[in-house]
Amino acid sequence: MSLDSSLKSNIFALYLVQGLNYLVSFVTFPFLLVQLGTEGFGVMNFAFASIQYGVLLTDFGFNLSAVRDVAQAKDDPAKAARIFWRVTWAKTLLMIASSLLLLVLTFTLGSWEAHSSIFLWSQLYIVSSVLFPIWYFQGFEKLQLAAGLMVLARAATLGFLLMWVSGPQDVALAVILQATPQILAGLLWWFTGLGVAKPQWVRVQWHELKDALRASWPFFLSAISTSLYTTSTTVLLGMFSAPLQVGLFTAANKLVYIAQGLIGPLVQATYPRIASLAISDKPAALQLIKKAFRIQGVVGLAMTLGLALFLPLFTPLVVHIFGADFGLSRAFLALSNSQDVMIWLSPVILLGAVSLVYGQQTLLVFGFERYFSRVLVVAGLLNVALMCWWVPGSPQAALRAAQSVLTVEGFIVLAFWWRARKIYKEIKPL
Repeated sequence: MSLDSSLKSNIFALYLVQGLNYLVSFVTFPFLLVQLGTEGFGVMNFAFASIQYGVLLTDFGFNLSAVRDVAQAKDDPAKAARIFWRVTWAKTLLMIASSLLLLVLTFTLGSWEAHSSIFLWSQLYIVSSVLFPIWYFQGFEKLQLAAGLMVLARAATLGFLLMWVSGPQDVALAVILQATPQILAGLLWWFTGLGVAKPQWVRVQWHELKDALRASWPFFLSAISTSLYTTSTTVLLGMFSAPLQVGLFTAANKLVYIAQGLIGPLVQATYPRIASLAISDKPAALQLIKKAFRIQGVVGLAMTLGLALFLPLFTPLVVHIFGADFGLSRAFLALSNSQDVMIWLSPVILLGAVSLVYGQQTLLVFGFERYFSRVLVVAGLLNVALMCWWVPGSPQAALRAAQSVLTVEGFIVLAFWWRARKIYKEIKPL
């Protein structure tokens, strides 16, 4: 099955927007690492990772369940509107609950209270996750427009970030300026309806909210489980080691995250299409999954090799050309401190690309949410166990954290593949 023109257009537009997003990231990421220092950068990412629990509770898996529901109801405006409002109200209530819980934790946990202002300002990320309904854009296969709004908002705040953040004392300001773009994009959409028209108002009954939460529970469980080997890695590292180790790990992990962004548009564009085909034309869905596997595998392998060789090849070259005191050279030298961590983390890009095919793009669209969730629960518990075993007292805590992440990602790929292969055998090819 070849990709139709609409899907190709979505993927191309997403990559175009992602390229602009990369441009902003490649400016802000090394800039913040140099200006805040490795420790300040570590504190900022420790707070960001901790607050992600509030974002996870607020999202409650709707970024998968609601996307699937909207994708299957996009030709019925009334049904899509009802989905939008019940999810929005559910997320608003969850936002209030998670914010109150995190407020209590900020002044209860010693490692959080020491940086309370940074943790409090980081709660803006929770607000932004409700204000800008990216899941609604994705359900209509218009995610490129949502991403475009985000890039526009990030570009608008970039200048303020570069002008106002000048040292380790500006960590809280850096948090605020990084959370602002999604809030601005959300406000712009609510006032203008750019990209996807705002749905008509629908009064939602309480039982509908409970039904939405119940339906999204497996997705929420899988997200929480995923956080045990993603977000929790940084949180546990911050609890068991010094901010310097957190900075070394998060600097390398940020580059991995940026590299994985090349795979993101493929998944975001194909997931709603596969979900729709899984209902109406299973063989066609299978063909699209196979094509996604080939493309994502090639991109994942290329990015893994590129990232592993990136710092060793370019750091000496940049320093030789510009000198050690030049801003770009300082950024490369700061990143080179994380080189050993990078070697262990880079294969995660390829493994993650493959696990998305077997997991999100296969198991979830064919209704195997429970198996999907159970695998991630086991993976999360495995990561916590490895982190608690390998990290405390280790002089190379960041490296041990990277090794834990790689081990767990390999387990996930094998577990997802074991069940997905049976699904593929049950579907008769075209």
